[in-house]
Amino acid sequence: MARTEHRILLTRHPQTRANKALQLSGRDDVDLTPEGEEQMYRAIEAIVAWEPDRIWCSPLSRCKSIAEEAASRLGIKCVVKPDLAEIEFGSLQGKTVLEARQMGYDFPWRLDEDGHSVAAPGAESFEHMYERCKRLLDELRPLSGRTSLVAHGAFTRAFLGAAFDTPLQTFWNLVIPNVSSQVLTCNGDTFSLAGLGLAPEEVIRRTQNPQLLGADSTSTTNISGSDR
Repeated sequence: MARTEHRILLTRHPQTRANKALQLSGRDDVDLTPEGEEQMYRAIEAIVAWEPDRIWCSPLSRCKSIAEEAASRLGIKCVVKPDLAEIEFGSLQGKTVLEARQMGYDFPWRLDEDGHSVAAPGAESFEHMYERCKRLLDELRPLSGRTSLVAHGAFTRAFLGAAFDTPLQTFWNLVIPNVSSQVLTCNGDTFSLAGLGLAPEEVIRRTQNPQLLGADSTSTTNISGSDR
């Protein structure tokens, strides 16, 4: 019997007050803005429409609030995965990018002459983010059906980067709006990108019309910037 293709919906959390203030919130629990509150309900509706077999989320409240409500409505378990947490900013937690520069640090982290990311004191390197994303990818590979992941902007960039072997020099160059979703498929080995930056309403539309989820006619999906 042919293996059922695994579809993965990766959703970013709603807008927070830290997002609005352009602060590096990282692993702090921060409140939603009024717009974020409205986005939260839209995201819940999208995940419910997706009808996942399982929901995994970051331990931070801006993700758990969505995942737990969607899971309750679907009658399934919400599993908190520490590896889905946002990047740790260490000494830059709560700072703006401008304030970080005034302290002598760049974000996104600059790369040294050997191509390694230079994180601020106590902060997480991009390499470490990739490693925990790879652990999650390994967990997802053998699964089938549909999975919903609720996580963060920086995490989403790293997750896609790890899935498609995107260099650290370019993986950050993706725009991930609040409550946007990315759709990936997996054949038990490799991942393909079927949707990027989808609004909640677009997720619902594509779920109600499966032909809109798309079928990749190429052998691989490559967002690495190379010709491989």
